[in-house]
Amino acid sequence: MTSSSFNGIDPERLEQAAAALRDGADRLTALGEELGGKLHRYGIGTAAPREILRIADWGRIEVSKLRERAELIRKLNEGGGLPSAGGGARGLVRLPGELEDFELAQKLAKVYGDGVFTEQDAERQAKLVHDHADEVAKLAGDPQAAAAFYALLSPKVRDALPNLIASTGSKTAKQDLAAFSEALGAALRAPALVPAFAKVRSDLVRPAGSKAAAWNRLALLAGANAPANIRSAAARTLVLDDFAKKPRQDWRAGSPESKAYGLPSDLVALGLEVLAGNGAAVRDAFSKLGGPDVKLTRPEKMKLFLDHADRSADGEDVADAFGRAMESGTGARTEQPGKHSPEAAAFTLDLIKVAGSFGANLPASAKDSMGVIAGSYVHELVSGARFDKATGRTSGMDAPKHWESFPGVTPAFYLSPDDTSRFLKTFVGEDGAADKFNSAVARFRHDALISAARLDAQDGTEHFDDVSKMFGDFGGVAFKSTVDVLGEEDAAADAGRDFVKNTAGFLLGEIPIADQIAELGWDAFQAYVFSGFSDDWADSFETQVEATNKERSELATRLKYDMAYLLHSGGYPASEPPKELVSPATGGLKTYDELAAEAKREATGGKKWEQVLQGKLAVYENWMDSNGKLDEKVERASRAQTSNFAEEQLKQQNKGQD
Repeated sequence: MTSSSFNGIDPERLEQAAAALRDGADRLTALGEELGGKLHRYGIGTAAPREILRIADWGRIEVSKLRERAELIRKLNEGGGLPSAGGGARGLVRLPGELEDFELAQKLAKVYGDGVFTEQDAERQAKLVHDHADEVAKLAGDPQAAAAFYALLSPKVRDALPNLIASTGSKTAKQDLAAFSEALGAALRAPALVPAFAKVRSDLVRPAGSKAAAWNRLALLAGANAPANIRSAAARTLVLDDFAKKPRQDWRAGSPESKAYGLPSDLVALGLEVLAGNGAAVRDAFSKLGGPDVKLTRPEKMKLFLDHADRSADGEDVADAFGRAMESGTGARTEQPGKHSPEAAAFTLDLIKVAGSFGANLPASAKDSMGVIAGSYVHELVSGARFDKATGRTSGMDAPKHWESFPGVTPAFYLSPDDTSRFLKTFVGEDGAADKFNSAVARFRHDALISAARLDAQDGTEHFDDVSKMFGDFGGVAFKSTVDVLGEEDAAADAGRDFVKNTAGFLLGEIPIADQIAELGWDAFQAYVFSGFSDDWADSFETQVEATNKERSELATRLKYDMAYLLHSGGYPASEPPKELVSPATGGLKTYDELAAEAKREATGGKKWEQVLQGKLAVYENWMDSNGKLDEKVERASRAQTSNFAEEQLKQQNKGQD
């Protein structure tokens, strides 16, 4: 049966065709035998009758094939079926590209249902599993065939696949399970269902009857990239709804063999693994978690998982899975900073407040994920440190009263300085997480200041000053948050080490690029913030810098050059800079570090490179002095970014809460 939108087989009609072919074959046989006998009596050759008999034999073979196919289609039709996406007939199987794919699916279902796992020798069993796993993986290229495989596979085998594979001791267990998961995912994502697969799909989101069976289903789904609604329903039904109702129990379920897959034995962690990677699934699961009987708010539900991680023997697995699920729910890896969807933003606001309540005590394996989320929500965190407007604000989705928006700064929600600081504490001190966040802030600062400079140049506004104040406030809040977690000495050492490391690399003569310039500017700014706020470590910091610059680093001067570079890059009015100040690599002003790298290369004849640098900086200073408006703006912006006002304000607010 075919149409413009549907291509399928009616097994009843196929049976009728087989019966007609069988009758035809029988008649041909009788005709051939009769004709052969007559020709033989007259001494005439019997080649023609033999050909008729051959055709009849072929017909009988095809009858067998047709009946096998009819039986296959009948099995795949079990369950009544569903209309196809294109409006095909109910109860008729939509054919794959080649009917042979269905037959391969049937063969594999028999291999794994009746053969492989009945084999007594474990080594041979493992080999058989692996030998056919590649064929299972190929089914993913034809979702209908993949659905047929699972529809025909024994439910007992399907619900125990991960443990069955691992129990063979196979060294390729992880790879083999991935093949089964890939095929299952393809079937679940198919636009039209093989009717019999509807029961498989339904079984996956029903209670499993035991934690061990639930673990197996979740392990199979974990690598399937299933649709959001399946992920959410399966994770909730198999574990998370029960967890929300009764969290304080032993949730370990994976067998010892499960280690072969690198999957957690904790069922709650595995449920989160199934959700991770799909933001819609995460948000849906947290909105429905526990069903109507559970009256917890979304933040309270989030806290359940962190509390479980804190007390569980498998807490690291739980916290790691929770963190990655939160990355998905917040859209941290799929949405652009400053352009987050309302649903992802609302989810993130709840998470920031919940995670921030743990601060530095957040489970360690979730900290990297908080850094990823922070980098994606850099607009919200940096603007959350502002003390110029609505200083007594609470965090929320709506802009606070009297809030003033800045160009290029587009938060989807508005944080209080306290909530900003608390969330920063969840990952500061973690090198990888903090480094990624600092890179995001560096790029944001660079772009926001250039955008503000461009608008000021066009409209005579003071946006550059406002944005500079915002980053100055953020620097103070970030400084206090870091010191609260690491202590003043370690926090300062981190800042000095990063500053020296990145500056040293630049001084080796690397070609400057936008990202590098942005990060060097932020490193210098952070180093200045620390040097101004912490006298106890100033000498130590200067010693580290001397290893690079051979003299005390004038951080405030560096910051002025950084501001001049950004203003000029944004087109702020000024005279043409001298040729020796124009970078051949960027076409714009040279940065402080670019001039320092040049000076190091040019120092010859026993002349110190620091002397060469001073000559270059003198030219720079003369150019800035000759451009009064730019020079004044540079001075104001530099002072705004090196103020300790925000840090002192945050201290006062914290005292009021103690």
